Amino acid sequence: MTVTSLKAFLVTGLIAVLTGSAAFAGDWTGNYMTEDTKGNAFRIVLSADGKAAGEKDGHVLSGTWTNEAGAAVIKWDTGWTTKLSKNGDRYEKSVWRAGASTQDDPTHTTAAKKLD
Repeated sequence: MTVTSLKAFLVTGLIAVLTGSAAFAGDWTGNYMTEDTKGNAFRIVLSADGKAAGEKDGHVLSGTWTNEAGAAVIKWDTGWTTKLSKNGDRYEKSVWRAGASTQDDPTHTTAAKKLD
């Protein structure tokens, strides 16, 4: 393989990786404001690399998120699961307690707002 063809191969691979990351991120990356199960303000940040961060009632949360069936599903380190979904121009947050399946009824559901 020549140096020129090796460079072309590497550039093509880099473009594929960057394009794949953008597809992973989809429309979900950004900051969201919602409420926790007690009605307190809850901020959620979804990063393009699949990491999730949250802050509520003085507690910092971390986890990972994936795009599943058109929704952002967050697996928090606490074991809880949060799903952000969109219906028209409105966002909704559903949450399941640690150990519960997302096939079960959610523990709590409320509105969410995308800030950016």
